[in-house]
Amino acid sequence: MITSLFQKPVARPGGGSPFKPPAATGPKDDFQPADPALAFKPPVAPALEPTVAPKSLAVTSTSTAALAALGAPNVALYQAIQSLVCDTPRGVQQLQQLLEQGKLSSGTLQNLHSLTQKPRAQGLDGQLLTRETVAILSGPDQNIWQAERFTCGATNLERQWADHPESFTAIVAGLSSPEGKTQLLSGFTLQRAEGSLADDGSGRTHTDRLLQSSIMASAGAGRGQYDVSTDRFSNDQGGGLKVAEIAGITALAQNQPQVVITYDSKSARATQELISQLEPGESFQTAMTNWEGRDHMLLFQGTQDGSARYYDPADHAQHTVPLRDFLWKTQYLVLPQAMASRVHFQPESVHSQAQPK
Repeated sequence: MITSLFQKPVARPGGGSPFKPPAATGPKDDFQPADPALAFKPPVAPALEPTVAPKSLAVTSTSTAALAALGAPNVALYQAIQSLVCDTPRGVQQLQQLLEQGKLSSGTLQNLHSLTQKPRAQGLDGQLLTRETVAILSGPDQNIWQAERFTCGATNLERQWADHPESFTAIVAGLSSPEGKTQLLSGFTLQRAEGSLADDGSGRTHTDRLLQSSIMASAGAGRGQYDVSTDRFSNDQGGGLKVAEIAGITALAQNQPQVVITYDSKSARATQELISQLEPGESFQTAMTNWEGRDHMLLFQGTQDGSARYYDPADHAQHTVPLRDFLWKTQYLVLPQAMASRVHFQPESVHSQAQPK
């Protein structure tokens, strides 16, 4: 028997929506019923200090077998990439981890190798991009970060891309090339955002800045030009992407229709049923209201012992929290249409839809 995780609270003195938790002191709630804006800018937080690891790593039987399975041409690519990361903290360990996990396909190796073997856009270092990309693929939750920017939705999409190394490395290679473009699964051409080559002082890696800025510029194009330095659109000074915009760019990226579901008493039971049916590795974005006093986008990654497991782009880490508490602050779900169709959501729960074009 399924017990609903949504319980309508007792009306508060003075009225107000019963579907939102009490506002924190001085929060800015930018959600609008028809077109909610997600503009969470996290507090300044220093980047995590890397743990220094030996420059060489013992070759295990697993890595030996995995290397042999690559075939001679790919072994040569692997060794060339290894030479680029061997003098960085944990570089060899990260690359070997990807090898042993079977994440280094021929296409992935070729894309990584191209970062140094083919020209990069002015101001970009292919060797540095290789190191950053290997680190991201080996530990995406820890190495993808929005920093102090209003890019939570874009950062979550970048995090989803990182679960597919060949596609991720192709996107990095394309956006960092002199042409500055890459083709997404839908056939849509994603262009590098103007101004994203220069360090913007955010503390993000070059890879994070390139991908997040390009997602922002494309997804929010209807609001004018995106300025990477100010993190704002020319025709709308509100920061961040709107939920419908996040659904739109996700549809293009995944080549799947997306639906935005309003989370309230009408959709709570279906949401719980859907969560119980998620397969390992499946994820979706959630729009949170009053998350630590702000509006924010998180990446829901499943459940663990009755708790929600999620990635927070503001602190580049994975967390767990009681599922009831997580859903209490959830306002919207951004779901692939095929995923949403596993359960029955009432038509009135569908806030918006997006198709790959």
